[in-house]
Amino acid sequence: MKIRILIPVLLLFLSTFTVLEAQTKTEVNSKQASVLLQKDSKLIVLDVRTPEEFKEGHIKGAINIDIRQEDAFSKIDKLNKNAKYLVYCRTNHRSGLAVDHMLQNGFSNVYQMMDGFPGWAANKLAIQK
Repeated sequence: MKIRILIPVLLLFLSTFTVLEAQTKTEVNSKQASVLLQKDSKLIVLDVRTPEEFKEGHIKGAINIDIRQEDAFSKIDKLNKNAKYLVYCRTNHRSGLAVDHMLQNGFSNVYQMMDGFPGWAANKLAIQK
């Protein structure tokens, strides 16, 4: 009798863990991000800095959504939740806000570049203006 109750509870626990595990954030540095971009042409780059920062230089092909704007989260919510994303800002504060929002709203695979755009530039990786 106790096993009949235990099995559904165990299955519920395991399914919850699987759903949470499917939505992952992976912290990477700029060198690791560069390798990821070389290996996966479908990886979408999301720059959450201001348009002014973006114009000064960004990762090639990046989408710019200024996280400080009122409509930023609604713009992020319109993106494909099943795609893979690399998110960055100047440090890792704004990208952290974006990544947390993405994971809480069903995005399944998100990389956060922890050394930000200054790390990318310091490593002399390709910049688009």
